[in-house]
Amino acid sequence: MSKADYTEEELSEMREDAFVNIKEACMRLQERTKCENEVVIKMLNEVCRFYITQDEKNKT
Repeated sequence: MSKADYTEEELSEMREDAFVNIKEACMRLQERTKCENEVVIKMLNEVCRFYITQDEKNKT
């Protein structure tokens, strides 16, 4: 992804949009699978680790 300079307002809006979208996706997953919050937390941690790894690769 290309780097861009965003204003604090733009970043805030992106974070809010992302939060809402991720929360809704997690809720749909739980409705479909009846999985516990623990499963969702583990999945989100794995997604975080993926992006951290990608960021580290891009810095080298």
